Amino acid sequence: MTPRDVAAVLAQIATLMEIAGGNPFRAKAFATAARKLESADVDLAALAEAGALTSLPGIGEGIAGVVDELVRTGRSGMHERLVADTPPGLFDVMRVPGLGLKRVRTLYAELGVDSLDALEREARAGRVAALAGFGARTEAKVLDGLAFARASRGLRRYPDAMESAVALLEWARAQPAVESAEIAGALRRRVEVVNAVELVAASGHPATVLAAFRALGGASAGEAEDGRVSIHLSDGLPVRLRCVRPDAFVAAMVVDTGSVDHVLALAARAAERKLALDADGLRKGRKHVPVADEEALYRALALQYVPPELREGWGEVEAAEAGRIPTLVEADELRGTFHCHTDWSDGRATLEEMAQGARAKGWEYLGIADHSRSAGYAGGLPPAKAKQQMRAIDAWNEAHGGKGAGRFRLFKGTESDILADGRLDYDDDVLAAFDYVVGSVHSAFNLPEREMTDRMVRAVSNPRLTMLGHPTGRLLLTREGYHVDVRAVIDAAAQHGVAVEINADPHRLDLDWQHVRYAAGRGVLVPVNPDAHSVRGLDNVAFGVHVARKGWLSARQVLNTWTLPEVEQHFAERKQAGPR
Repeated sequence: MTPRDVAAVLAQIATLMEIAGGNPFRAKAFATAARKLESADVDLAALAEAGALTSLPGIGEGIAGVVDELVRTGRSGMHERLVADTPPGLFDVMRVPGLGLKRVRTLYAELGVDSLDALEREARAGRVAALAGFGARTEAKVLDGLAFARASRGLRRYPDAMESAVALLEWARAQPAVESAEIAGALRRRVEVVNAVELVAASGHPATVLAAFRALGGASAGEAEDGRVSIHLSDGLPVRLRCVRPDAFVAAMVVDTGSVDHVLALAARAAERKLALDADGLRKGRKHVPVADEEALYRALALQYVPPELREGWGEVEAAEAGRIPTLVEADELRGTFHCHTDWSDGRATLEEMAQGARAKGWEYLGIADHSRSAGYAGGLPPAKAKQQMRAIDAWNEAHGGKGAGRFRLFKGTESDILADGRLDYDDDVLAAFDYVVGSVHSAFNLPEREMTDRMVRAVSNPRLTMLGHPTGRLLLTREGYHVDVRAVIDAAAQHGVAVEINADPHRLDLDWQHVRYAAGRGVLVPVNPDAHSVRGLDNVAFGVHVARKGWLSARQVLNTWTLPEVEQHFAERKQAGPR
């Protein structure tokens, strides 16, 4: 297991301990250890073998035992006991916006709330409001949040589901009867949140493979039907495996990748050509039409190949008929990124460490955008400290940036809070000193839609703003976005030459791909920014590239595919547009 995998288990142990009302200091220790491990770049297996896990920050003897067990077996007895002792419905209750762990524990201990239905019953009876520390406003928010919690039940964020999918894919490929296997479904289309894992395998003996997969699911397995078997993982995530004969594998991959709308459009196009397309293959009458790969299948339908990310029924089949599928941006075309934090605010790495991490990725530049003064909760920088950091960046560039074609540059930026009235945090003279400014909303989330829209339009109208950060404020499966007219904000950004980021933190992925496509159509530049708070966090850009591709973006539409001189010129031109 990677440090990030182990950190996720430790974090859930901390959560379940707190819910159960256990030792709060021990729960805090597990939470601290999880935060430390999440960004650690260490070989846990080697440390476990050497008995040196306690050399890691935040890892004492007790937690080291849990980590050692996870590294050796991939499981934790403590974690499994805590999960078994926790009513399954409490995991749904934790998804209700505005309910922190302490409140969930109080609801469980005082009212026996162990499901969303129980929570709704107690809230509608007024018993939630009567609890100490709750009140009528909290009760009203709980009732408002129930719909969101119910809608997100059974869903998984892309990285979490993909982790499970990769492990199951390895299992499938290891089966002697399997000739090939791939991940399909919404995961292959890079959808931000999915409700299942879909796999497709090819075998000369499909029944043998499906029987082995069904046995893997034990009591959770369904009966084989239409060449597929469904099982459920221990966390409830459904997994479906279709196994077909090798000559049907390509068609099955297209059908099971989806989306439904895309496949229906392909099937209709096939019918126009006296062909039939389904999971058993591409056929003309009773005769099987051989296709070596998906590109060949699309050619058989007189279509340009459609990458999986675009298969959403958003006009891609018509575009493929006209030869207008764009060349989509690739992750290795990124030359840097801009929305990154350091230990000057709430990041966990130094300027030096972040710069070296970016260089190790082969990048030409990195933008440092620590929080502004209003974000006191995140160590936001008062003006004097912001100017001190600028001097430190200048000194680093002078000492380490190099000259000529191989030079590397740290850009001086800020993540300036967009205040409730739409002004940017910091006075104009401070904003003018940065190379670029990211503007983000971090407060007053609950404004009415018109007020929030006016607030953000005013922000993007500020000539000091270079790019808009996490434009809707959503946290996937945790918090809905602001009530805002996103297209009106994008229109204002287009008018004023402001870029709009894809925040690539996998908990955000904000903008979503639909609005990314709209922004690109309005000529707005879209940087892929990791919102990195550690060196490891720089890797988030991969998730952002998925969103960019789903939004039909080519490389030139993504600001951080530009060369260092091009970015320097772009930032300089934005600064020249500032107030005179």
